[in-house]
Amino acid sequence: MGQQFNGGLFGGMTSSQIHGDRLSGFDLSGFQGGFFTSIDLSEKSALQLEISFVQKGSREPISDSSIFYKARLNYVAIPLIYRYRFGKLGFEIGPAFDVLVSSEESDQSGVFESDPAFATYNLSAFFGVNYHFSDEAWVSFRTVNSITPIRTPAVNRPDASRYLECGQRNISLTLGIYYSFFGPGS
Repeated sequence: MGQQFNGGLFGGMTSSQIHGDRLSGFDLSGFQGGFFTSIDLSEKSALQLEISFVQKGSREPISDSSIFYKARLNYVAIPLIYRYRFGKLGFEIGPAFDVLVSSEESDQSGVFESDPAFATYNLSAFFGVNYHFSDEAWVSFRTVNSITPIRTPAVNRPDASRYLECGQRNISLTLGIYYSFFGPGS
């Protein structure tokens, strides 16, 4: 079998939280979308490169026991993915390099300046499963976790606990629909 290049578009949703912000739950939803290209390594495996826009962050809704808080982080992500396929089911794993393009934190009083600021660059790792409807279309579900901190605690901050000393990290769940518009079978 010769090596075959493929490529296309994808789009979908994210649900995320920030580990270390003292909130819990994947309460912030967002969008992801971009382009991909891949090269077949064998009949069952491929190496894929993506460039995408991804929304991550954290949110705490207003309730009787809490106040409103939201952190929206917009990234350009560049994952390098190893994919392995068993018939219609596939698995994927790899690293991703994220570049922060914008961020906004807000609470019940409105938008405020992030202190400390969020890191411009972040390295993540992910694992995913996918289901192929055909050679051209599939759906992918991934968990994406920051390896490097997206923000370190402020020095001498009174609320900085031992738990936060390692810094905050993104944790996201993504669901994407992929369509290959060039390559074998397209």
